Amino acid sequence: MIGCTNKINQTGSWLIASDSSMVPRTIDSVTDSLKITSSQVNLGIATGSSTSLSLGSVPWTEADLLLRFYNVDSVYNAQSILSAKVVLTRTSYVLQPAGYDVHNLQFVGYAMDTVWSPITFTWDSVNTIGHGTQNVVLSQMITDTTVVIQVDTGFVRKWALAAVDSTVKNNGFIVKPLNLSGILSVYSTVSTISRPTCTIVYVKNGQTDTLTTSSSYSTSVAQTTIPNVAPPGAYRFVQSGTGLRESLKFDLSRIPNYSIVNFAQLTVYADTVDTLYSGNSADSLAAYYVIDPSTYQINLNNPFVSTQVGNKYTFNVSVPVQQMLNKGNYGFLITRFSELNNVDTRFIYDESAPDSLKPKLTITYTPAVKR
Repeated sequence: MIGCTNKINQTGSWLIASDSSMVPRTIDSVTDSLKITSSQVNLGIATGSSTSLSLGSVPWTEADLLLRFYNVDSVYNAQSILSAKVVLTRTSYVLQPAGYDVHNLQFVGYAMDTVWSPITFTWDSVNTIGHGTQNVVLSQMITDTTVVIQVDTGFVRKWALAAVDSTVKNNGFIVKPLNLSGILSVYSTVSTISRPTCTIVYVKNGQTDTLTTSSSYSTSVAQTTIPNVAPPGAYRFVQSGTGLRESLKFDLSRIPNYSIVNFAQLTVYADTVDTLYSGNSADSLAAYYVIDPSTYQINLNNPFVSTQVGNKYTFNVSVPVQQMLNKGNYGFLITRFSELNNVDTRFIYDESAPDSLKPKLTITYTPAVKR
C-alpha cells in the first residue's frame, strides 16, 4: 500500500496506514454515541499513618474517631479516680454545610469490644467494628483550638486494670457524632505537632495526683451514604478520605486495535452547588488507568491531574487510551487528588445525565488496518 508507514506489532498482523485514505479521525463519546458505564467504587484507604484525623458528620458521611490510651499503670492502685479528660488538638481543616457549626458537634463514645490497629483499619471499616452500648463520654467542649472530652472514670479504671491483669482488655473507645454539624480535623498519635492526651486525676495513698499520657493509638473510620440528589441517578460523588471514587469506562470497540492515538481528552462535569470544599487541599481530581478490573488496581505513580475550570475537569489521557487499545480497556478511576486528612467532596455527573453534562472522551487517532 502506497504511503504506509512500517509500524508492525509483534505478531506482524497490523500496520498503520498514513496515506490519504487513512487520515487521522476524531470521535467523541457523546456525538458518536460510544457507550459509557460508570459506578461508585468505595475502596477505602488506611489512615494509620496520617498526621491528622477527621471527626464529625455531614449529610452523607459520618467520620468516627478511634482512640486507645496506655501507660496508665500508676492509676491501678488508686483509691478513687476523680476525673479523666481527653484533649485533641484541632488542625486547620474544617468542613461544615451551610447553616451548621462544628462548635455544636455532639459526641457519644463506646468501649471497643475488639482489638484494632490503626494500620489495618480503613475509612470504610466502620460496619465491622464491634463496640459496647454504654456511653462513656460524660461531656465535651469544642473550642477553636481543641476538643475536650470528659470520659467516664469507671471506664478509665479498666484501662489501668488491663495494664496488670491480662483478663481485662483495653481496646480503647470510638467517638461518634450525634448530629450533622460538620467535620473537623484533629492531630493523630503520629503527629509531631500535638498528639492526643489523656489527663487522669486520682487519689492514691490519701494524696491527689495527676497522670498525663500521650501514649496512644488513633485512627479514623467512616460510614458513607450516597446522597439523594436530583435528577436521580445523574451523579456520582468523589470524596477524599473515605475512598469514594468514580469508575468510568467507555466502549472503544469501534477503534481498531493498535491504532495510533494522536490525542485523547477526558472531560467530566461537576455539580458545583453540592460540592463541599475546605480549601485546605488542591481543588483537583486525578484520573488513573485501571490495570486490574477485579480489584480496581491502578498505577498510582502516573496520575493524570486536572484542576476545575468552571464546572469541568479535563485530562490529557492519550497514554492510557493507547494502553486501553493495546492491552485491555478497563476504564478510568476518578479520585480526589488529595485523599488524606480531609473529606472534600465533588459531585460528578454520570452517563445518565443530559448529553451536555455526561463524561466525555474525545479521541483523535490514526486507524490501524489489517495487513
